[in-house]
Amino acid sequence: MTNKESFESIKESLLSIPENVVSDPGMPVSIFLTEAEDKTYYVTLDKDKLVAAGLNEIYITSLPVRIGALRHTQSEWLKESERKTELAEQWKVLSAEAKKLHRVLIHDFKFAYRNDKEGKKVVDKIAKGSGYGDMVQDFSNLHCFGTANPQALTDIGFDNTKLERALELANSMGSLLSSINGERDENDKPAKEMRDRAYMYLKEAMDKIYEYGKYVFWENDERLEKYSSEYFRQLREEREEKTE
Repeated sequence: MTNKESFESIKESLLSIPENVVSDPGMPVSIFLTEAEDKTYYVTLDKDKLVAAGLNEIYITSLPVRIGALRHTQSEWLKESERKTELAEQWKVLSAEAKKLHRVLIHDFKFAYRNDKEGKKVVDKIAKGSGYGDMVQDFSNLHCFGTANPQALTDIGFDNTKLERALELANSMGSLLSSINGERDENDKPAKEMRDRAYMYLKEAMDKIYEYGKYVFWENDERLEKYSSEYFRQLREEREEKTE
């Protein structure tokens, strides 16, 4: 069964997890998955003892599927995160250019139409407002007004390629801004939420296994070590070293 198939097979179970108990992973997901896969080997060997002590066998037999589901949702979330990073980088480049061009165009237009009463009103109105959404609209408005009333711009030796670039920025930034705002509105859902749900579902099984493993192997230090998180054990040891 592939990771995606594992996810699809338990998707309904993931969605049934109450929203108020879904939270960010308590450790790096890659480390959690590595630990879960490592524990699967020992848990399978100890299955009879754990089940005899009262552990529901499903927590052991479902581990591969839970692990596969988390791997799939983590990959989907990372893919979405990378896309958001790419969008942010694109926006960073375009917005820097746009700020400079917007400032120059407003300066040029105010001077060009300074003696045109109606034209000045239009330019002043365009110049009002703030924010990137307003800037994108300004570019479109300046292009429309400038091409419809070119003489004043011609008289000051205005470079019309700036207006064409403004229109290009309005189109590219508009769609990019829509994508960015759309992802913000979704609040990183559903990819991140499904990853968190898959994490909680695997954690549920691991917590149960750790609980019963500590009970069964309480007098076997070597085996007992297998029923705790190496990641958190190392953190505790590092903290203890710092306090000494």
